[in-house]
Amino acid sequence: MSLQKASEELRYLLNRGYTKSVALTFICNHYQLTKKDRHFLARSIFSSHHTETITSKKSPIESIHNQDISIDGYNVLITTEAVLTNQAIICDDSVVRDIKGVFGKYNISDLTEKALSHIYALLNQYTPSSVTFYLDKQVSHSGDLCALIRPHFPCSTITQVDNHLASLNLITATSDSILIKKINHFIDIPFEVMLSIHL
Repeated sequence: MSLQKASEELRYLLNRGYTKSVALTFICNHYQLTKKDRHFLARSIFSSHHTETITSKKSPIESIHNQDISIDGYNVLITTEAVLTNQAIICDDSVVRDIKGVFGKYNISDLTEKALSHIYALLNQYTPSSVTFYLDKQVSHSGDLCALIRPHFPCSTITQVDNHLASLNLITATSDSILIKKINHFIDIPFEVMLSIHL
């Protein structure tokens, strides 16, 4: 039983109105998939309706010129790191997401600096009017990471980053589909990094 077949059957169920959790549990139990495979399917497979909703909100990177931009900090950083270590995928909705499964914790490393340098390069290339990074305060080492970012761009550690970004409703760098559904426009920085390193 290939993961591709499981993906096709999950997509089939989602397109017929099954909720993601119910359809995912059925497929994974039926084919006795591993936790890693379940995570892959959860991150990458979506219904056609979801895909249309997300892609309609995706803005080209060029659109950030002279605009105020919000950065979903950990989301963009971890996904960019995943791109650099070949642990990221382009999902059904054309958004790049990581398959590392990092939740609620983060350790600053040499990869942090490398990923940030790619993010900074894109932002500097397309010259937004302002950029602010937002990091989840409850994640370990958020203060240290913010201090690392601040010489380049403003950065704040706050609780409930998603709610704050939704309330701002600026062009937002994120791959979080729940957040994307609450805002008008988003950009996919890790996707742009993926393009740049494979040119």
